Amino acid sequence: MIGAKDLIKFSEKVSILYAEDDEKLREDTSRLLSTFFKNITIAVDGKDALEKYKPDLFDIVISDFVMPEMNGMELTKNIKAINQEQIIIILSAHDEHHYVEELKKAGVDDFIFKPLNIQQF
Repeated sequence: MIGAKDLIKFSEKVSILYAEDDEKLREDTSRLLSTFFKNITIAVDGKDALEKYKPDLFDIVISDFVMPEMNGMELTKNIKAINQEQIIIILSAHDEHHYVEELKKAGVDDFIFKPLNIQQF
């Protein structure tokens, strides 16, 4: 079993790429993530995320689903073409749940439904 000190050390080493086009949600979620993780890179949309993506730099990619320029599905496909092993989590509004099966086929590892609820974590 991992102790609290080990978990804190582990979380400090995890690097995250977070893509969200909504400024308020991006700020709120970044603040939440930063309570657990220290290495977070922010992208303002899918295109920006793909430009910042480096397979050896990020442990986890967290992305909104609906974004201008490049949505979460396109971002997932592009990243998986570069690195099939990349962990990707999609943030999705509850009314977008019908895309879940397509996203799973594209290689998404997990989903978090918005609005965010701290009890989900």
